[in-house]
Amino acid sequence: MRVLLVDDNPRHRRAGVRQLEAFGHEVVALCDYGEARERARAESFDAALLDLLMPAEPTTLGPAARAEFVGREIGIGFPLVLELTRLGIPRVAVATDTGHHDHPMSAIVDWFRDTNLMVNGARVLILHAPMCEDGTKDWEGILARLLR
Repeated sequence: MRVLLVDDNPRHRRAGVRQLEAFGHEVVALCDYGEARERARAESFDAALLDLLMPAEPTTLGPAARAEFVGREIGIGFPLVLELTRLGIPRVAVATDTGHHDHPMSAIVDWFRDTNLMVNGARVLILHAPMCEDGTKDWEGILARLLR
């Protein structure tokens, strides 16, 4: 499978590439959601694995909003699901390693526990990430759950 992996944490990205390539997947690993949108517009992917919380990018923000928001973690994983499924990626998972007591967006992930979602005709999974012994996300486990 061709997998788009988007996570701002370099340890999680490296682990994802290592884990997924070990199972024969081709992985495009990115740290920024703007680039992920552009790649999904230009290339075909079988699945996307996304971090929930990533730093806000400047995009079309004005100076005051840039000063306040750029670099702050936002729940970009949710709108990115809408965009990537709209662009035709048939399977998308959003996985957070942030505890539900630590961020409101992570607490909302509890709403979707064990729920199969269909968004724009794509299968979507939203979950608290299973973790590997080294403290990185278990991306292969996340993909396996998405493919069930």
